[in-house]
Amino acid sequence: MGKKGGRNKMKRLAAPRSWDISRKSSRFVFKPVPGPHPMAASYPLGVVVRDMASMAKLSRELKFMMKTGKVKVDGKERRTPRFPVGLFNVVSVPLEGADFRLVPSPKGLALAKVGSEEAQKKLCSVQSKTKVKGGHIQYGLHDGRSMVNDGLDLSPGDAVLIELPSQKVLGQAKLAKGSLGLVLTGDRAGQLGRIADVKKGTISREKMVRITLPSGEAEIPSRLVFPVGTDSPMITVGAGAA
Repeated sequence: MGKKGGRNKMKRLAAPRSWDISRKSSRFVFKPVPGPHPMAASYPLGVVVRDMASMAKLSRELKFMMKTGKVKVDGKERRTPRFPVGLFNVVSVPLEGADFRLVPSPKGLALAKVGSEEAQKKLCSVQSKTKVKGGHIQYGLHDGRSMVNDGLDLSPGDAVLIELPSQKVLGQAKLAKGSLGLVLTGDRAGQLGRIADVKKGTISREKMVRITLPSGEAEIPSRLVFPVGTDSPMITVGAGAA
């Protein structure tokens, strides 16, 4: 009887083009399991630790690190190298004193080294806002989290700064005129600019953001702009910063 279900591994040549990895160094690469991020917008944790951070040479070494709980994502131990990590996730290896945040770049997600204090913070985009039992407000965030908080005044597209792993709210950023916005994909990915205007969507056109970037002023769909603060970014958002 044939095997049912999908394969547990994937050829490097078949990996999403958004993955900034070597395609011919070896034949196979970790295939991410279902999780909080889609495959094209994330990396398997094993790829981040071994290929991007160069903290393991062999899959055997990497799997030992994972099984012994030496790798954390957003403050929680993850024991499979196939766990998907995406935008603004913090990958930590406490024994090495290393903390990395995944940030956007023109080649896809890149690693930015951050300090131990900042590693306890994460900026999440609001994807949904609903009223639940008891009249409370529940927010759905871009990394699969949800939180019930009646004290926040946020709309889809805004962002909230939380403490890891407790999810305590530390701040918020509005997708509005005057805020700092980070471009997530495309040739301008990773560029930070000041939002000049937010145009409401229509039946035939989605909500747009006019933003002033280092490369010039541009009008971009709001889903591709992530608000990160007002005067300065609330977290590290570029691969060149430490």
